[in-house]
Amino acid sequence: MASILKVDSIRGQTADSVGKYVVQVHYDDPTSYGITSTSSITINNTTTRGTASVSFSRKQADSFFLVKVGCTVNRGGTSGEFRAGYRLNSGSDVVTYCTDNDRSVRIFVEFQDTTTGSIGDTVAFESVFVNTVSQNDSVSRISFSVMEIAK
Repeated sequence: MASILKVDSIRGQTADSVGKYVVQVHYDDPTSYGITSTSSITINNTTTRGTASVSFSRKQADSFFLVKVGCTVNRGGTSGEFRAGYRLNSGSDVVTYCTDNDRSVRIFVEFQDTTTGSIGDTVAFESVFVNTVSQNDSVSRISFSVMEIAK
């Protein structure tokens, strides 16, 4: 059965009087390492940024962003840990622990970014993957999405 997405119009109201709705969604499925690809990147005791990225203009001044990062990681051992996350506008990395096992695992992590700004500001999000030891983590099937949410 097909899914149908219906979008309601907000008539007779300003956006400020209606809270917590999705303003816009942006998604990157990188051609070389995306959700349907079996190709992978190797991360060996380093941080890799920008494998997936989205850039767009902010539509609400007081909104926040939900950032979702997904990938399949195949680790060569149990030393150290694999972390995933994002970076906004070339700022600091925001990452979280994902796994420290020695097998292939599908992971999804989600973050809420409350960075403020003005309508029309360009925001640039990019994926961040980290391996904390030398053991050649293999990362594939990457997905990356960012939703702007009105408060």
